[in-house]
Amino acid sequence: MTIGRYIEDLSDERTPLEQSELPQLSSLSTEDLEDFEAALGSMTAERKCEMLARMVEMSEEDVNLDFSAVFRACLADEEDGVREAAALGLWECDDRVVLRPLIRLLVGDPSDSVRAAAAVSIGKFAERARNGRLLPRDTEKIRRALLFTIDDDLADLDTRRRAIEAMPSLGAAEVVDIIEDAYESGDARLRQSALYAMGRTSDTRWLPMVLDDVQDDDPAIRYEAAAALGQLGDEENVPDLIALTEDEDPQVQLSAVQALGAVGGSMARNALVQCLDSGDHTLEEAARSILGSAEFDDDPMGLSFQR
Repeated sequence: MTIGRYIEDLSDERTPLEQSELPQLSSLSTEDLEDFEAALGSMTAERKCEMLARMVEMSEEDVNLDFSAVFRACLADEEDGVREAAALGLWECDDRVVLRPLIRLLVGDPSDSVRAAAAVSIGKFAERARNGRLLPRDTEKIRRALLFTIDDDLADLDTRRRAIEAMPSLGAAEVVDIIEDAYESGDARLRQSALYAMGRTSDTRWLPMVLDDVQDDDPAIRYEAAAALGQLGDEENVPDLIALTEDEDPQVQLSAVQALGAVGGSMARNALVQCLDSGDHTLEEAARSILGSAEFDDDPMGLSFQR
């Protein structure tokens, strides 16, 4: 089927949405994109959302697929669900051309879910800034947008949480105060985001607070504390992570295993080997994957050498 015919069929609700044909919408030419944008007007919101959801799944499975042009075209859709799906679809996009429309959604969209989705994708650009792969002016735009969102009384909690979680990657001077305010807010969900952000800073100043939370009554807090310990990467805290691999909550166990992989070292390796006989299939597979990964570092301090 030609791409022109396929684009026509997309707007026909009587025609099933054939997933095998969707790759035709990857890396659209300018002309085909114009045809696709014209077809969008004839599609129902349900059809668009189904299409975008399938594209997200397919792009996660095949990194060679690039549906970013489709996602961008849907950012201005009148339906909240379509804009939300499109914003989330740009999570892996590193083209700065999408940054402006994402920021526009973050600071001004009337839908809370759309703003939260935009914050998630903007967070990936913040990570690029952390690695020196973003223009300074773009970094400053992100910083201002995130700060506006965090201080915006009209923003819902999920949107503010995603903004807080993205801030540490920018290394902004305001990060410490933002994390402390979230941690001490009295809201469990903001506290989870604060722990996540602590890990993203790679700053060991947060270790005492994180270590306090590995024994919290709330499994969601323990989950984030374990993940933060992995990000902070201090081998002295491996025993705390080992204890969490036997937590009553399976998600906390999994977070601890993944954190052991992030910290590395001989003690972490031994603990992961023990997890291979845990009797929990998910835990065993996670440990096996980490131990077989080229990223796992037996000697994170770089102290071993050949005589």
